[in-house]
Amino acid sequence: MRAQIMALDQSSRNASDGTSVMQTADGALNETHSMLQRIRELCVQAATDTMTTSDKEACQQEIEALQEEIDRIATDTEFNGKRILDGSQDYRVYPSVDGELAGTYIRNFQTSDEVSAEDYKFSITQVPEQAQIDAFEVVPGTAGTVEINGCSVEILDTDTSDDIYKKLQEAAELGGVKVEQNGTDQYKLTSFEYGKSAKISAIALDGTETTAEGKNTEINMVRDTDQKKNPDGSGMEDADGNPVLYGEGFSGTATYLSDGKKVTIRDLNGFKMVFEIDPEMDMNHVLDGVNPDPANPQKVDVDLEVTDIGSMTLQIGAHENQVVDVRIPAVTCESLYIDDLNVVRKGGADKAIAALDDAIAQVSEVRSRIGAYQNRLEYATGSLDETEENMEAAISRIMDTDMAEEMSTYSNMNVLDQAAISVLTQANDMPQQVLQLLQ
Repeated sequence: MRAQIMALDQSSRNASDGTSVMQTADGALNETHSMLQRIRELCVQAATDTMTTSDKEACQQEIEALQEEIDRIATDTEFNGKRILDGSQDYRVYPSVDGELAGTYIRNFQTSDEVSAEDYKFSITQVPEQAQIDAFEVVPGTAGTVEINGCSVEILDTDTSDDIYKKLQEAAELGGVKVEQNGTDQYKLTSFEYGKSAKISAIALDGTETTAEGKNTEINMVRDTDQKKNPDGSGMEDADGNPVLYGEGFSGTATYLSDGKKVTIRDLNGFKMVFEIDPEMDMNHVLDGVNPDPANPQKVDVDLEVTDIGSMTLQIGAHENQVVDVRIPAVTCESLYIDDLNVVRKGGADKAIAALDDAIAQVSEVRSRIGAYQNRLEYATGSLDETEENMEAAISRIMDTDMAEEMSTYSNMNVLDQAAISVLTQANDMPQQVLQLLQ
């Protein structure tokens, strides 16, 4: 009992330390929240056309400075030397393709508490693509106006190919488009962004308009009720001929939504998994073979291992396995999907506002999770203190003397002792008295 009492006292201190961790994280996230609100304010300011390009560039400079500070807070917020906002206190997720880790191009995972530690599988059937126009022609010697995503540029009949290239680059950058020379008098236009929201509208000198649109990521999820496959593609069966099911992974009610490189998978009971598929980071060109053509479909199979490694474990009991696992996800610009905001580009402020709304909601969700942990730990501290007090009272009843009871027993025994002595004394006097009468 003494060992349990001492352990309960230490567990109470552990829970109090855990509460301090939550308070430290929430205090840092309060500043992150404030900076996100300020960035959103700047984006709203830059969204109006009363702002000049120079004004928007000034807003962009402040936004980038605030982004750096958000990342600094995420990497430098510590408790007892442990970083708590960089994702190191959250579950580890390991994606792999054909047995090779794919964390460089399938990355930036965010999972809710309802995502259990098990294996998940899906196939990439469409890689996210940028909008692209391969041959946009501007011939020197012709004067006129070229327009790229609403950004106009005047072409003079005296402009050389180099002059035209420079002018197109400046205009296209404001429109969110990258320009590359693609042969004589032809240029390749590629959007900076990925997905269906990435669009290019280019109007040539003769007034001809060419448009292009990007593509979102598309995946096929393997359900827990799907049959496992043999290496030859046939369905796997057991010895009795029954189909062998995966038994883990996504359920039959899971759905996904993609926006460019970002994929969000949701299911019942709060299941949520968010990650990013980035072809630019695919150095080994694993994703190059993906082909969604129904006549010749090609896909990439991804094994996703979600582990319970990484969460902060707090010992809040007197015995083994009496713990609470605390998960604090990363709160960086990358994990919030606001690392590529640009309010100088055409329509960039509007897209930034939408992204910041999602980021603010995500930080609010993280803070609510931290608040729930803090409340639980505070109740745990109270429970442990009360249990320790009751244990101390129990051991006191066993080990300590009850003075009132002992004094009562002492007095009773003393009276009985004195009475016995008195009776014995009288018994000894009786023979003496008889002898005196006989004399």
